[in-house]
Amino acid sequence: MNRNFFATILVLASTALFAAPPPTGIVGTAHDLSSTGLNKVTVATNVCIFCHATHGTGAPQQLIPSWNRATTATTFQMYNASVSPTLKGAVDTQPTGPTLACLSCHDGTVAMGALINTPIGGGQTTYTSIAGGVSNASGRMTGSNVVGPNLTGDHPVSITYQDNLNTGLKVATTLTGVKLYPNNATGSKVHCGSCHDVHNYGTVGANAPFLRVTMANSALCVSCHKM
Repeated sequence: MNRNFFATILVLASTALFAAPPPTGIVGTAHDLSSTGLNKVTVATNVCIFCHATHGTGAPQQLIPSWNRATTATTFQMYNASVSPTLKGAVDTQPTGPTLACLSCHDGTVAMGALINTPIGGGQTTYTSIAGGVSNASGRMTGSNVVGPNLTGDHPVSITYQDNLNTGLKVATTLTGVKLYPNNATGSKVHCGSCHDVHNYGTVGANAPFLRVTMANSALCVSCHKM
């Protein structure tokens, strides 16, 4: 065994330790809150259960299919005409649907393990193995990933896409890469998931982390906005 051999082993080990999450799927990304996730947020071994339950939950608000989380009770300040007098789309009084689902972690008030149906064997409320981004005392998100209650400085969400009223927007049915809800049509809504794909991390240097379209050359922005 020589020094070059050991140097090679150290390089390989470092590469594996700091490798980017896989570009597709949840497993191994920051959205994998299980013991095998990027940040090992909980000691639960289930992955999908932190948002979904296979057989439903009876949750009062089905924000996304088979919604399995406690929903934030935060009152949000929404983007509105006082922020932008030229606003054309109708903004919900409070976040709805996929946006409210995202904010039920990203507003920093709901613990990662606050589930309706818990995983077999439990472990979703044990945060001792956390590597970062979540409080090991409360299980709530911390740091730069917390959006907070004031949404007036962010791109408007829970807003209708009115290409018929705003000539600066591309025709809804021609949009590619991005997603309106329930479909790419005039009057459908822009949600967090319009720009972000929570199920796919993406490729480092391109559309990571969790973007539907790369930010290079403002490609994500011009997916909807005319230049």
